[in-house]
Amino acid sequence: MKFYRFIWIPRILLLIFALFLTIFSWDVFEGNEPILQKLLALLIHNIPTYVFLLVLWLSWKHPFWGGYIILAIVILFNAFFLYFQHLTWFLFICGPLILVSILFFLAHFIRPKEKQPDEHENQTEPAQER
Repeated sequence: MKFYRFIWIPRILLLIFALFLTIFSWDVFEGNEPILQKLLALLIHNIPTYVFLLVLWLSWKHPFWGGYIILAIVILFNAFFLYFQHLTWFLFICGPLILVSILFFLAHFIRPKEKQPDEHENQTEPAQER
């Protein structure tokens, strides 16, 4: 598979995961609170989505950093929420992120290397004296 096709797989999966997290924030519209309080709660509930969209933006040109940051997020999630104690929670939340991280790392390593100009190609030959 060519790089320009492969790189879209982790990008799309991360976007889908961010949208999936957004679904959980819709519960703020239940209740009788004022609309401004609901909008503030919506902004707060969507902080993880903003983080993943920021990671997607950062990894757009540098897939290695995307894989690295997502892996760090998975480790922090596990340390903070103790997902590793419950296999279903771990697979549901961290499983897709680990897959996206691996795909970003693979995209980095299959990326075509930029050709470095040869030192001798850029030098002009000295003019011949007549």
